[in-house]
Amino acid sequence: MQKTPTRKYQVVEEAEIDLVLKSRDSREFYEQYLKVFPDTKKGLDSISKIWKRRSEFAKKRPLILPQADAGSQNSREIQSLIADQTKIMAEIAALTKENLEISRQILQALAHQSRIMTGHNENTPKETVHQAHTSKPVAQKKAPEKQTPIMVGS
Repeated sequence: MQKTPTRKYQVVEEAEIDLVLKSRDSREFYEQYLKVFPDTKKGLDSISKIWKRRSEFAKKRPLILPQADAGSQNSREIQSLIADQTKIMAEIAALTKENLEISRQILQALAHQSRIMTGHNENTPKETVHQAHTSKPVAQKKAPEKQTPIMVGS
């Protein structure tokens, strides 16, 4: 026996979706719905199903907030704050680059001083800082002890 396909959701009009997205709670939505659609044949159950799908509608069509005038005081404040933030971030980036360069120079000087202190020949090719830190000391193998034969005497 084949099952006839049934619609999972009822068809919701654009005006209903707008009303759902503008409402703050289900009671307000229901009251507004009856005012906007006075001759609707949908019952409370159908209207509540529309309200329950509110998050689905919000994902598909985000609520468009009224934008402030471009010349308003708030937008000018935001623009100045963003400009200040950009200047500060540029200064931080420049200081960070300078700090990194100084750190590289210090590491090179330390590597050079370490080679002098350990007595490595200056003519050897310079190792990078990374290679100097990752090289492991060579472990010396111990020679096996020679076993002497046990003598049993009388």
